[in-house]
Amino acid sequence: MQRQQVSQILPILKENISPIIIFIGNNPSGADDYLKSIEKNRILLGFGGPGGYREDHRIIAAYVDKAGLYVGELDGKKSDRLKKIEQIFTKSGIRVDISEDIDAWLKTHMTLISPLAMASYAAKKRKITLGTDLELINLALQGIRENINALKELNIPILPKKYKLFSWFPLFIFRRKLLKLINSDFGRIALSGHANAALDEMKRLSEDFFEMVKDVKTDLSNNKKLYELSFA
Repeated sequence: MQRQQVSQILPILKENISPIIIFIGNNPSGADDYLKSIEKNRILLGFGGPGGYREDHRIIAAYVDKAGLYVGELDGKKSDRLKKIEQIFTKSGIRVDISEDIDAWLKTHMTLISPLAMASYAAKKRKITLGTDLELINLALQGIRENINALKELNIPILPKKYKLFSWFPLFIFRRKLLKLINSDFGRIALSGHANAALDEMKRLSEDFFEMVKDVKTDLSNNKKLYELSFA
């Protein structure tokens, strides 16, 4: 389900008798909405590694190696049920990564996804491809750096830890890597294709992230400019 569909789904899940419900998807807001309807001990958070979109009743998706599932308990423990879930998916050929702090992982993931999605929408409005517009690429990279610094200001762990590099590493190196990704088949499917198929969700997710960091002192001007270019 997409982020804005949560309110429609929760009343149905509330009546479901399953002892475990895994909410998989982008989510910078944590489990707060879920906890209003479902007991805490039934909830797991996660994220699916593949990216893509639906087209003519088909799924167009891109994978990195094996399809990945990131999942974790709200308290960060590696519980017996997580181990069982890992075994089940592994037997199906799906890699499982159990996160020590899935909420922080999801928040960190949004620091990247939100600026890149907004830049993709802005490029579409300009009737160009994102990989040809260095202004939007630079705005996205600066936006990612702003978001990482905002999470650090809120004392939210940066996971995976490698994303801390965005705080200080030269952006021209990231720009080179990002351009290579965007112009690849993987980037066109999992990044631009996925984002353009979920405009309403990405708008909501960006707004959720802005709400979370609204009181930080970190400058978020590049993100705000991307939002105006994308959704205004």
